[in-house]
Amino acid sequence: MRAVAVACCAAAGLTGCAAGAASGQPTALPDRTVSAPGSTAAAGDPRVLARQAYLGMWQAFTAASRTADYQYPSLDRYAAGAALELLTRGLYQNYQAGIVTRGEPTFDPAVTMTKTSLGTPEAKVTDCSDDSSAAAYYKKSGKPAPGEPPGRQLIYASVQPFDGTWKVTSLVVEKEGTCD
Repeated sequence: MRAVAVACCAAAGLTGCAAGAASGQPTALPDRTVSAPGSTAAAGDPRVLARQAYLGMWQAFTAASRTADYQYPSLDRYAAGAALELLTRGLYQNYQAGIVTRGEPTFDPAVTMTKTSLGTPEAKVTDCSDDSSAAAYYKKSGKPAPGEPPGRQLIYASVQPFDGTWKVTSLVVEKEGTCD
């Protein structure tokens, strides 16, 4: 999740970020087509579907982080818009720096349902993720990567339906130590 936190620092308009500085050079990312949220919600309990999308996004991100694969095909299955851009940017920065991860962070999301200004359903997720006991950051050579140690961090996300499936559309990952 350090990749996302570093990308938070670099992404304009996002308030949360982890300790550590992103390089001052702009990064070129592959173009991705992002569709707008649809008003058609998937069948089933929206809270359950939103939670599944949120956890699926982190599962895909964790898998992509093992090789710093910023073009990982499952990311856009669970994330869109600003959230997908943030994840992709973090992975791309790790790719450039030669950093990969090991381990599995833990998540404990709380989901509340709201509606957007257009009246479409939207889920707000608040989570306290912990990668202190599981995730570790390494150079591709196998040596530990420098930087802030893993820890507990607060995460905020919005999840919306897209043509029958729920996707995370916005994501803020606060710095390490923001959860008690």
